[in-house]
Amino acid sequence: MRKIFGDSKIYFLLLIAVIGGGITYYFNRQLQAYEESRRKVNLENTHQVAVERFRESINRFAYLMSGMRSYLHHADTFPSQVMLQRFLRFQTNQLNKEDSLIVSFLNTDHEFIYSFTKNEIDPGNLVGTSVRKFRDNSQIDLLVSMLQKDKMKLFPPINLVEGWVGIPLNFPVMREGQVVGYIAALINFRNIIDPIYQLEQSNQFAFQFSVQNGDYFDRERVHDQSKVYHNRFDERFFKNYNIPDENFITSDVAIHGLSFTIGTAYISDTKPNPYLRWAFLTAYILIFIFAGYAIYRYQRYRQLNEKLISTNRELNDLNATKNRLMSIVGHDIKGPISSIISLMNLLEDSAISLNDAQEILKQLNSTSKNTINLLENLLQWGMLNSNQTLFKPVLIPAYKVVNDNFTLLSSAADQKEIELINDVPPSVNVFADINMFSTIIRNLVSNAIKYSERKHPVRVTGSSEGSLTTIQIIDQGIGMTETEINSVLSIELEASKQGTAGEKGTGLGLTLSMAFIEKNGGQLNIESEPNKGSVFIVTLLSSE
Repeated sequence: MRKIFGDSKIYFLLLIAVIGGGITYYFNRQLQAYEESRRKVNLENTHQVAVERFRESINRFAYLMSGMRSYLHHADTFPSQVMLQRFLRFQTNQLNKEDSLIVSFLNTDHEFIYSFTKNEIDPGNLVGTSVRKFRDNSQIDLLVSMLQKDKMKLFPPINLVEGWVGIPLNFPVMREGQVVGYIAALINFRNIIDPIYQLEQSNQFAFQFSVQNGDYFDRERVHDQSKVYHNRFDERFFKNYNIPDENFITSDVAIHGLSFTIGTAYISDTKPNPYLRWAFLTAYILIFIFAGYAIYRYQRYRQLNEKLISTNRELNDLNATKNRLMSIVGHDIKGPISSIISLMNLLEDSAISLNDAQEILKQLNSTSKNTINLLENLLQWGMLNSNQTLFKPVLIPAYKVVNDNFTLLSSAADQKEIELINDVPPSVNVFADINMFSTIIRNLVSNAIKYSERKHPVRVTGSSEGSLTTIQIIDQGIGMTETEINSVLSIELEASKQGTAGEKGTGLGLTLSMAFIEKNGGQLNIESEPNKGSVFIVTLLSSE
């Protein structure tokens, strides 16, 4: 029967693996289709935004020049070079601080009359020279043709001697109905295409820029075999990525007489191997199933093991507690009762003096009280461990409980001439079981008396903040080491060391106090150093 059950589990896991593999393959195909569709849409959207930003940048440049054109046509007198430069400076506040725009005025013979940027006059030493020095006859013919039409015209980008790519925008200058020359404005092409590279996902794409003659250009140079006057390269030039031409989507942008072609493609077009993904996901599902089964078995084993360990620990603790309690009953109670019997035998001796009798009565009183206190702690400890302790938390005035316990402990304090000081404000309350709280205070104060030297006071303070009340029992006794503090806070029932007057202890009082503090949702902290006293800090709720 067990073998049949075991075989059925194997068949079930195999069935899950087959079904999981089929489902994984299906969703893998769907995921690939979705990913391809998403990439296509993302590419098209990015390309469209790139085209629009390119168009906006060119139009912004043209708009800037149209202002100068209007100024030239309507000025009463033909502006001087300085006046035009001032006008340019006013119009170009949105451009970079560097001189990224050069404006020149040329006469109809194509000679430079003015040349300036917003910060410099004749930066390229062109004034007095002719365009024929830089352009061939076909390009001069285009300039002549431009002069015959009263509108702005863009020319292909060129590598400037100033060390950047400039795109010329020219328009004729008319005065009294006659063409007196033309303005040639060249803007740094970086200003035109930088907004494209500032797109949110631009680092995923390569952008391709060319003009109608087929020459490519980027932010640093025109790739038309002409001389370049610097050694910089644009790291985003599309040919750096070896992207196949068919991966680009392109658009033609015709503006101010010049046609540009803008292309966009993903830099990385790697696609995951569908078979590898299928195999990986199938293996993952199988591992997941077997791992889940193994985890289930492990968790079950661990729970049983932890339960066994916990049960053994409880049994060991109960056994240790039983042995300790038997030791207390056999020694710590037997000793005081034997002392009481011996003292009573002395009282029966008629030969003792009155003073000796009074001293014996004091010892009887003290021994009886200590024995009663020990019996009370034993009773409460037994009830707590057998879950028979009544727990009824109420609002308690801490000052009164401290005072009542001072009265009970006054005899022990008087024997060592220790002053008990209650510095708890009457307004301070705790929310706890009153019997448990009283036991906590009595045991901690008794402990402070036990380990204090003669004539050293024991003080109890209290304060409330928010929902918590803090009670501090402060003594100037022998103090504790770090190891002793940790032993106290471990809630283990261990015999305590002797007091400053040779008082013996069981350690039961502190252990019981710790248990009661925890039962009432509180916390005990101890601050102490050897020979510098101790502060026991009890934190409990101040209200319900």
